[in-house]
Amino acid sequence: MELLVRHKQGIVNAYLDDTKRIMKQKRLFRTGIVAAIIVALCGRYSLAQTPQFLSLEEAINLALENNRDLKMTQLQLDNADAQVDEALGNAYPTLDLNARYTRNIKRPVFFFPDEDDIVRPIEIGSKNAVSADLTLQQVIFNSAVFTGVGTSKVYAQISRQQLRAQTADVVLNVKKGYYTALLAREVLRVNEALLTNAEANYKDTKALFEAGLRAEFDAIRAEVAVENQRPLVVEAQNNYEAALDVLKLLLGYDNITQVQLELRESLARPESLASTDPELDVAVSVMLENNPQLEALGLSTAVNEELISINRSEYLPTVALFGTYKYEAQADNFRDLAFQPTAFAGLNLTLNLYNGGKTAAKVGQSQIAYDQSRYQTAQVAAALKTQLESTLRQIDYARKRISASDRTIEQAERAYKIATTTYKAGTGTQLQINDADLALAQARLNQLSALYDYNVAKADLESLLGNHIILNNDNAEYRSR
Repeated sequence: MELLVRHKQGIVNAYLDDTKRIMKQKRLFRTGIVAAIIVALCGRYSLAQTPQFLSLEEAINLALENNRDLKMTQLQLDNADAQVDEALGNAYPTLDLNARYTRNIKRPVFFFPDEDDIVRPIEIGSKNAVSADLTLQQVIFNSAVFTGVGTSKVYAQISRQQLRAQTADVVLNVKKGYYTALLAREVLRVNEALLTNAEANYKDTKALFEAGLRAEFDAIRAEVAVENQRPLVVEAQNNYEAALDVLKLLLGYDNITQVQLELRESLARPESLASTDPELDVAVSVMLENNPQLEALGLSTAVNEELISINRSEYLPTVALFGTYKYEAQADNFRDLAFQPTAFAGLNLTLNLYNGGKTAAKVGQSQIAYDQSRYQTAQVAAALKTQLESTLRQIDYARKRISASDRTIEQAERAYKIATTTYKAGTGTQLQINDADLALAQARLNQLSALYDYNVAKADLESLLGNHIILNNDNAEYRSR
C-alpha cells in the first residue's frame, strides 16, 4: 500500500512540477487536517459563485486577449511600422522654411582702402533686416538611403514573426496548463474511486464480521485502508486546485481567488491507435517553412546581409538636388521695407575620400554578423529538427501505451470484480481485494499518464510546425486544426 501511495504521489508531482514553478508563492499544504480545511473553505466559497465552464479553445482565446507579453510585442510591431515610415521619409524630398529678423545695433562694416591708401571701415546694411526662404532638397543617389528602406521593411517582418512566436508560446503554455489541470482532475477521480471502493469493501467486511463470517482483523484492515485513502483524496484535490490556479494565471486573471473554473473537456484520445502523424520528412519541410523562430532568424540573416551593402555605400557618393527661393529686405524704418525675391538651384555631390578606415571596419563587422546569423539559423534548425524527431517518437510511444493500457484496465476491472465476489462468497481474502483494487488504480493512472503525454506531445508538434498561427497585417491569429 505504501509503495502505491508513493507511486501515485510521484505521478501527480511529476506532471505538476513545471506548473508549480510559476506559483512559488503558493505553498501546498501537505497535512491531511490543513488540506481538508482548505478544501472545505474552497467548497463553501464556490457555492456563492457561478462556475465558469471553459473549453480549451475558449481558454486559448482568453489568454491571447489578456496576455500582457503579447500586447507589448504588438507595440513593438507598431514601432517597427513607424520605423518603415521613417526610412521612407529619407528617400522623399525635404522642404524647409526659414525666416529671420535681424536688428543691427551696430551695422556691419567692411574695410576699403581710401585714396591715401589708408584702410577705413565702411558701414553697410540697414538697422532692420528681414529674410524668408524655402529650400527644397531631393536625394537623387544614395545607396544607404534606398537600401535602408528595404532593410526597415525586413525589420518589420521580423517583428511580425516575433509576434507569431510569442503567440505560439502563449498557446502552447495554455494547452499544457489545461492538460495538467485535466490530469490532476482525473487523478483526483481515481483517488475518489479508490476511496469509494475502500468504503464499500469496509461496509461489506464489517457486515460479514458482525455476522461472524469474517475475523475482526479483516474489518480493522478494511477500515485502515479507508482512512489511509482519505488524505490522498485531499492531496489530489489540492493538486487539482493548484493546477487550476496556474491555468488562471496563464489566462490573465489578476485575482485567481475570485474565479472558479470548470473544465469542459477531457484528455483526448488518439483518433487511431495506429500511427497517423506526418512522416518525418514532411514534418521537417513544414517546420522549415512555417516555424516563426526559423523565419525570424532567416529574416535577421537577410538584414545583416543588407547591412553589408549599407556600410559599403559609404564608398559611394551622395548626389542631391537642391533649390532655394528667398525673399529679403533691409531698411532703417519698417515702413520702408521692400522685399526682393531671389532663387537658385543646383546639384550637390558629396564623396568621402578618407575616414581613417572606419568604413572598411564597419563592412568587416557587418560581414561577421552576417556569417554568425547564418550559423545560428543552421544551428537552431538542426536543434528543432532533433526536437521534432523526439516529439514524433513521444507521440508514437504514448499511443502504444494507451493501446496497452486499454487491455490492462479491462483485465484489472475483471480481477477486482472476481476478488470482491469470491470474498463475499467466503473463498477469497481481504488481501486479494486490496491487490486487485490497487492494480486497477495503477492501470488507470498509467493510462492517464499516457494520455497526458500524448496531448502534450501533440501540442509540442503543433507549436514546432507553426502552421496554426496565421499572421495578419495587425496581429497573429490562432486557428485550431
